[in-house]
Amino acid sequence: MNFSITCAAGLESILKKEIEIAGYKVLGSWPTRVRFQGELSAIAKMNLRSRVWNKIFIELEQHTASDFNQLFDLVQKIDWKLYVQGNPIIVNAITKQSLLTSTPTIQSITKKSIVKKLLDGKEWQLPEDHSKQTIEVLVYIERDMCWILLNTTGESLHKRGYKKATGEAPINESLAAGLLLLSGWKFSEPLYDFFCGSGTIAIEAALLAKNIAPGMFRRFAFENFPRYDEELLYLEIEAAKNKVIINKWHTIIASDIDPRMIAMAKENAKNAGVEEYITFIEKDISEYINDSELVWTMVSNPPYGLRMNAYDLEKLYHTITELFIKHPKLHGGIITSYEKFNPENGEWTRKKSVFFNGGERCLFYKKTLLK
Repeated sequence: MNFSITCAAGLESILKKEIEIAGYKVLGSWPTRVRFQGELSAIAKMNLRSRVWNKIFIELEQHTASDFNQLFDLVQKIDWKLYVQGNPIIVNAITKQSLLTSTPTIQSITKKSIVKKLLDGKEWQLPEDHSKQTIEVLVYIERDMCWILLNTTGESLHKRGYKKATGEAPINESLAAGLLLLSGWKFSEPLYDFFCGSGTIAIEAALLAKNIAPGMFRRFAFENFPRYDEELLYLEIEAAKNKVIINKWHTIIASDIDPRMIAMAKENAKNAGVEEYITFIEKDISEYINDSELVWTMVSNPPYGLRMNAYDLEKLYHTITELFIKHPKLHGGIITSYEKFNPENGEWTRKKSVFFNGGERCLFYKKTLLK
């Protein structure tokens, strides 16, 4: 069967690599979307292991749909009883450069066709048990080619389940994992986050270094599909547990000036089962400038306007620049929307892809070591 996966813009290359490492064939890649081919067990495997994905969809049907009758008939071809058993159904739609342009009508026609199929052609309303997980159907139409997609994930995969509390401008888990992978961090060297906030980057670093499947802390939509054999999920969970690295130690240090953030980060790390792998320190970034030489990777999400005035922001980013000048072997990167951060040092590169963190348009600045 074929799958479509969504991700944040800029993380498609990492997503493709994850798919290939898992042993599946990539069918194509577009901005925020990658398709691959796999068997039924891939649903559990990739939902459990994905670090940068948002949602994994089964491609139930694909065909040209240039009018609503074609759309209705395409939806009718699917045996919905394999996936829906009294669950509430929500239909979402995306249409691009197609004759079918009204997303509300696309949603209505699709839902009507699903209900008719489930009720064997009868016309009354489908009874829905709202105590059960909602099933999401996505109708994606581009240039009149229509895909009927079924969400196997439920809530986005960036919601790992371990983060019970956050600060004012948290970074989401999938983006944090993506930045760690883009930074070039080698697990054998220390990792530092100078603005740890609620601990997301440090926690994702620990999950990554220990090879802990990030989906281990949550439930998924596919667990409610009548078609899905729960034994497949059990086997994938056991396989994921066996892949955890237990015989290596990693140095991950997370600091923040706010003691409330440190307490919050510790609690989230405990929920993720990685508190013993992270050292949390209450400390301002300026205090590191005169420390002994830092030969570490840094990945951080510093403030960029939501909580600070212009003067304080300028001072903060001057301190970040000064820290890297004072410690030339410190490398890695930061994500920020602060437009005045423009280091002239040739060791810095600016990731061309735009990332959105909490609705803010951001860029990832990466510093590499000179050889």
